[in-house]
Amino acid sequence: MTKNHNDSAVSPVIGVMLMLVVVIIIAAIVSAYGGGITSGQSKAPQAQVKGMFSITDGMTITNAGGDSLATKDLVFTIRDGPTFGTDLESSTAQTVNMSTIQVSAVLSRTGEAGPMRTLDGAFYMVSFNPGDTVTIKPADCTCNFLQPGIAPTDFKNNVRSDGYTYETDPAINTDGVETAAWALCIRNQNSIGKSFILEVSDTAGHSISKSDVVITA
Repeated sequence: MTKNHNDSAVSPVIGVMLMLVVVIIIAAIVSAYGGGITSGQSKAPQAQVKGMFSITDGMTITNAGGDSLATKDLVFTIRDGPTFGTDLESSTAQTVNMSTIQVSAVLSRTGEAGPMRTLDGAFYMVSFNPGDTVTIKPADCTCNFLQPGIAPTDFKNNVRSDGYTYETDPAINTDGVETAAWALCIRNQNSIGKSFILEVSDTAGHSISKSDVVITA
């Protein structure tokens, strides 16, 4: 007696299996490719960068913990906080000139004190490490240096040599615009007790740290 084998269902089953194998292979390739892209992207370092500001003594900036930060990639930004008024963070944002940030001889790569970055682009400090502190001298904290974007246009004429006492001439400044600009300046005797925001990011725009700094005498 002859048995008849029905193989008509074998081909569809094999076809489905082959399709599943192809799908799995494609998924694995896509996953590997996506993982390669993710791992290839540089991750921004994270650190707790704190500031202290004194009208008399100037500003200190400290890496209080976290990652070591390559100074060539750093951007320091300050902006007035809510204590100065509402909606000022954008209009008062100012990138800090790194040539005004001073590095001590102990932290300097040359063994000599100097700016974090010179005017010609050289760096006295290669890496801003946890525990490191840099400073900005009081003379470089005056509004025309630290916040040139908002400094009163009559700064040189109406601000005393101390850099934080403003004397406007009512006969000349009749619209009060210069006085309003002076009120936004950090190194201003009337700003004591207020606070500004210190932000640190990298040159690619990634945020590293953000903190409030209280202005003291």
